[in-house]
Amino acid sequence: MALTTAQLATASRLITSVFDKSVRAASPFYPRIATVVASESAEEKYAWLGDMPGMREWLGERIFKQLRAADYELKNKHWENSLLVSKTDIADARMLKYKMLIEGLAAEGTYHPDELLFTTMVAGESTACFDGQFFYDTDHSWGDSGTQSNDLTYAAATGTVPTSAEFRAAYNQAYAAMLAFKGDNGKPLVRPTQAQQVERPLVTVTPTLYPTALEALSARFDTNGNPVVIMGNPEVLPIAYLTDATKFHVHDTSGPLKPLIFQEREPLSRQVKGADDLETKDLKLMTEARYNAGYGAWWKSVLTTFT
Repeated sequence: MALTTAQLATASRLITSVFDKSVRAASPFYPRIATVVASESAEEKYAWLGDMPGMREWLGERIFKQLRAADYELKNKHWENSLLVSKTDIADARMLKYKMLIEGLAAEGTYHPDELLFTTMVAGESTACFDGQFFYDTDHSWGDSGTQSNDLTYAAATGTVPTSAEFRAAYNQAYAAMLAFKGDNGKPLVRPTQAQQVERPLVTVTPTLYPTALEALSARFDTNGNPVVIMGNPEVLPIAYLTDATKFHVHDTSGPLKPLIFQEREPLSRQVKGADDLETKDLKLMTEARYNAGYGAWWKSVLTTFT
């Protein structure tokens, strides 16, 4: 049977309504771990990362600081996802079966930045950040900072499978390293405040390592009944995109500058076409967005590998 204009319009509204409702209900993770930057062109340069002008006593003329010669550039990528909705199914009142597909399409679009961020984080052992070193590296150096490492190791007695006590010690080692990092002016990056030093660090682990990490960082006493020290009251989060159970990350997600960057050029949008096209048997639900993920403050993320 031929579809009327009203039927096609109703179907289009239903498709967009289901999609938009799913997008509004989503709660993606990426703003927690990434500085969200509004992009205004095909790419953005981040020469300002790592530059920390310090106060000095005003003697004589002012001394104006300039950005150091960083040349970190992040190019936006174009993303899409599309779905065909059969006009025959619309005519036969079979739209219900598309509801979950449309919701899934919306979820893919809204949660894809999370997937991209965690993929970027894993690649940080072999991808350079603003200072020319890998994001996770043993010899970061910028200005007067000295050589610093956010790529640590910890020897587990049984090889690469840590006990709860070993994981706790490795975490404390990573947290202590984070507290000691210095900026290009030679001053500590973490300042003492009336709040805690690093606002509840986030520990990301593989699902396999999650039970050990949770036991290690929620315990109050060791196996002998002695109190244990856990620095910073951490939160533990299992991430399925992480697959190497010999590694874990500690992140400082406080403040406006975060470990990673999510660069947004065009937010997720959708469009339905084909309602007035007699040459096609389907409505076309099309989504697109432009963005990319990259590396921000390496000193706010520490990788530990069990050896």
